[in-house]
Amino acid sequence: MKQIFILFSIAATLAFSCKASKETMNADTSLYDTKWSLKKIYNGDQSEAVATKAFIRFDKEKGSAGGNGSCNGFGSSFTVDKDQVSFKNVFSTKMYCEAVQRVENKFFNGLQNANRFEVKDKSLFLYHDKQLILEFSAE
Repeated sequence: MKQIFILFSIAATLAFSCKASKETMNADTSLYDTKWSLKKIYNGDQSEAVATKAFIRFDKEKGSAGGNGSCNGFGSSFTVDKDQVSFKNVFSTKMYCEAVQRVENKFFNGLQNANRFEVKDKSLFLYHDKQLILEFSAE
């Protein structure tokens, strides 16, 4: 009976450890192995739905992020430390696209102000401190 209890305890510990490792790995992997489409831009309590082709991808090895702002391609360097994120040297091509320029400007501004992130289910949220500023959906 004692051996069964010990085996059960070991199995439960291993199952819990594997589940916790898998969740952590999935959160980490999903940040880097996903095309994140911009869905909403927040300004205080107000949110604006985004219906453009704006997206971002993260390259862990190069420490770079890039994608499309709605009109222009862009890139930046970034660092991640636990749930902290910082985008530096955001650059883009310089075409002016009247229909989407306002969205693109807000997107790039949001990236430069982001200092925290959260991955939940199939969504990526970028924050400035506790204030949500950008919301993305995994593709």
